[in-house]
Amino acid sequence: QPVDPARVAVAGLSGGAGMAALMAALYPQRFCAVAMHSGPAPGTADSAASAIAAMQGRRAARLPDPVDPASAALPPLLVLHGNVDGVVSVRNAVATARLWAEALGARPGPERVQQRGRRHAMRVTEFKTRGHAVVVLREVLGLGHAWSGGAARQPYSDPAGPDASALIWAFAARQFDRRRL
Repeated sequence: QPVDPARVAVAGLSGGAGMAALMAALYPQRFCAVAMHSGPAPGTADSAASAIAAMQGRRAARLPDPVDPASAALPPLLVLHGNVDGVVSVRNAVATARLWAEALGARPGPERVQQRGRRHAMRVTEFKTRGHAVVVLREVLGLGHAWSGGAARQPYSDPAGPDASALIWAFAARQFDRRRL
């Protein structure tokens, strides 16, 4: 299909977040950005039995080798995760952000707290290389295993959280613009 590869991002929630990260790690040249919301760290589960330990953040994260060894570096990553998630431990978010940042040679900046209106606050850490944030970790304070900023009365949705859809879109759009430079 006639798709501009500089404008393709992948995102997922829960198990889909882990899948999004694996897709981006295996095929980095196909994505300009990846976003994970409340998912397990990549490479932590290889069976149904290991999935429980992975969700609890008790297995080491690892990146797979890309399918094409000559492919581009990993795309920038946004990680959103609730700090009171009882299904997938927030340890997964921290492990993924650190693993991805290390692979990109990025260093963490200072942690800051961001509050927008009455929504849950976020602890934000940006990992930068050459002055650009290539990994952004947003721990949503008070969010369980739910889509942050989602519709009221929907399962796995928390309307009091920051708008995850808007955060993901803004992050991806910044990568679209950067790839065109």
